[in-house]
Amino acid sequence: MGRAVYYRSLVHLLFINFPYALAAWVYLFVFTVSGTTLLVALPLGALLCFLNLLGARAFSRGELALQTRFHSPLSYPAPYPPRPIFTRYREPTTAEIESGHLASGRSSLVPEPSFYKNSYAMFTNPTSYQALFYFIIIKPAITLSLLLFILIFFVPGIILVVPAPAALRAVRRLGKWQANIAVEGLYHAVRWLLMFSMWDR
Repeated sequence: MGRAVYYRSLVHLLFINFPYALAAWVYLFVFTVSGTTLLVALPLGALLCFLNLLGARAFSRGELALQTRFHSPLSYPAPYPPRPIFTRYREPTTAEIESGHLASGRSSLVPEPSFYKNSYAMFTNPTSYQALFYFIIIKPAITLSLLLFILIFFVPGIILVVPAPAALRAVRRLGKWQANIAVEGLYHAVRWLLMFSMWDR
């Protein structure tokens, strides 16, 4: 029972996972419904859809960071460096190379300064919509089921002390399972989709 990894999994699943999932679901559900409904009023609808996808990408980055922090090592490695929330990185132009305008920490890539190009990339990137599907459909069901399961079965087991080691090991395995689903759903499924789309070309 003395290993910190078991308690990290328990703390995340019991105290952090549900509030984070609730905040993500409320934000994304409200902006998805309101944005798609108001698309007829193009400026307002487009703004709401922009904020919706921006929030989805921000929640996705936070989710991957939390799952990696509390449940490592995972079966699927998280993207490194983390995927950009809005500003994408690209190859520098000849003029930027000659001027020495290179970004630090990302090899030879430079941030894209154009708001239009960054917005277009965010709206056409499959990861934006994959995050919406994950946080609105997949994560709420998993999070609510795990929370109820832990409260009903594992918390009493930990309080009773004797079954506590087995309960903590089970929580650890459940934590790794849902963390692998998060990384696979937010990153690896999209990566395979992009690879197949490139192969079809």
